[in-house]
Amino acid sequence: MRKKQPLLIERKVHSNAKAYLIRGAFYLPLLVAVCMIPFPLSLQQAHAQACPGGQHWSPGPDMPSTGVRMVGVYFSTNGKFYAVGGRSMDGVGNDFAHPFEYDPASNSWAIKSATFPDNQVSDMACGVLYDSGTRYIYCVGGSAGGQTTATARVFRYNPITDTIETINSPWPGDSDGITLPGGFAVFNNKLYILGGFRINTAMTNQIWEFTPTTNVWLQKSAVLPVARGYIPATSFNGYIYTGGGSAWNGTTLVDTNNSFRYDPVADSISTIANIPRATGETRAVYLVSVVYPEMLVMGGGQTPPNPSNEIYGCCWYLDGYFLTPRRNFAVDSDGGCPYYYCTGHIWLAGGYGSDGKPLRSMEIYCQQIPTPSATATHTPTPTATATFTPTPTATSTPTLTPPPSPTPTATHSPAPTATATATETPTPTPTARPTLTPRRLPTPRLRITPPPRP
Repeated sequence: MRKKQPLLIERKVHSNAKAYLIRGAFYLPLLVAVCMIPFPLSLQQAHAQACPGGQHWSPGPDMPSTGVRMVGVYFSTNGKFYAVGGRSMDGVGNDFAHPFEYDPASNSWAIKSATFPDNQVSDMACGVLYDSGTRYIYCVGGSAGGQTTATARVFRYNPITDTIETINSPWPGDSDGITLPGGFAVFNNKLYILGGFRINTAMTNQIWEFTPTTNVWLQKSAVLPVARGYIPATSFNGYIYTGGGSAWNGTTLVDTNNSFRYDPVADSISTIANIPRATGETRAVYLVSVVYPEMLVMGGGQTPPNPSNEIYGCCWYLDGYFLTPRRNFAVDSDGGCPYYYCTGHIWLAGGYGSDGKPLRSMEIYCQQIPTPSATATHTPTPTATATFTPTPTATSTPTLTPPPSPTPTATHSPAPTATATATETPTPTPTARPTLTPRRLPTPRLRITPPPRP
């Protein structure tokens, strides 16, 4: 029996090797196919989203027209930015009839064919919601240029089919016919509206929730601690945060710095530290840098010295500047970079400049997240691999230390205890275990370097 044992072992080894070869032959084509699939998209995205010169703000192509009081919406299904509603300038007859589309891949604007259901499309509340597995841009309320009335109408736009349809579920917050939606944000596929502006009359403190799958509005029990309109708001870290907003003094709008945190699940609201600079008539956007999510309040305001181009991160710090101070402009982000070696963007366009005149200029923020400076993976080189030697020797495996390059390699430590030496001893000394350097945490997000304020 002892003589047959090597043969049995050999057959077993050959059988295992054959199984591995067959399995490898099966998985190899799959692996090649999976690796090849992303290349066309990756090349297009890299062309559209590259950040020449690192992360920064830069001018984009002008819109087809000057534009104010539009809503900016990023639509992730096709990776494009939309300016929805608004008007070319104040006064009667200047309301837009079609959405504007910005394509990052071609770096160009287009006027879409879909037509809004009416001309009351300034100062709407819009957000991307799902219904039956399809994504739409839902828009609520609005008014026409030169008018003092508002609509409660709801419509949705499908950018893929370029079609608009009216939803038979008007917003109850405009029951008086003069109320524009205040701040707005999407949370768990529901659209929330916080506060509102009763045109040339007062602000409101109501909070409303819209569910797209049932087209049902629900007035929440919680209310804003103070009535406000034109509130910068966004969903962030499981809540809806606000920073600033407009008050009405009986004659004109006044910027404020009131800031709140609303919990849609518990239907409760609490006061947080005030944003340092009073603002309103702008938006807040969400941007993540790997593990560092941010809410960014984008300039805005009209009470001097506003409008501003300052960007404040919650809660609260000055995070940088975009190029041209403005208010009532279209702005949104693609959410930023949730992982290393990617790019994120914020797009903004139009609005009123510091002189009160409508703008058509566009600005793009390109966020670039590089690879980590060091990787804490155990990848020894062949020189650090222990080998069997017939003669008993005392060996000591060198400590593995990550070098400055992204891929660490094992290096011999100059310390005497880490040097492999051969000593004539009666019995071999046990081999020392390798010691791993503790894993380094991700490098914190690079802050935007503030340029001098215009």
